[in-house]
Amino acid sequence: MKKSALSKLSSLQRKVETTLRKFTGQSDFQRWGNMDGLSKSWDSRTLQIAKLIEPETSVIEFGAGRLVLKAALHESCSYTPSDIVDRGEGTIICDLNGEMLPLFQAYDVAVFSGVLEYINDVPRLILHLSNYVNVILASYAVMEKNKSNRLSGGWVNDYSLNQFINVFENSGFHCVHSEEWQSQVIFKFLRK
Repeated sequence: MKKSALSKLSSLQRKVETTLRKFTGQSDFQRWGNMDGLSKSWDSRTLQIAKLIEPETSVIEFGAGRLVLKAALHESCSYTPSDIVDRGEGTIICDLNGEMLPLFQAYDVAVFSGVLEYINDVPRLILHLSNYVNVILASYAVMEKNKSNRLSGGWVNDYSLNQFINVFENSGFHCVHSEEWQSQVIFKFLRK
């Protein structure tokens, strides 16, 4: 088979798998369990998010991946990684698409860097976290900037900028800051 035909077949397979995950509400354990799938090109986004975190802050990072945020935080911050698989360093293992979301201790800040596109029920997750955090820093590929290739990228939801902000507003947060990172937007939400 030619390279372009293989590429089209691979893209079609990813779209089918993503559609199935949207329908079943499941997470992509295979993809996120493989460290090779954690791109270093995402590090600049994490470093940009780290600049929005004040010293002496307790931070939980969902989708901790390669733990880049930990190294970027001010030394006075406390850091807790959380991911769908064990990343070491005291990782809280949780499936954010799981039937039951875990109980957490209170944190000042929750971070989602390139994670929420893979969550089937973002409103449920944000409402749950409103009991545990005061600030949420989240990057998101809003529809205005990313209309194509969402399924082939594994993304299971499709929020516009206003829809995304409304998810947080409806859970008791308001947007106090936003800035761009490549074709995504980084948001800072503060609990009301």
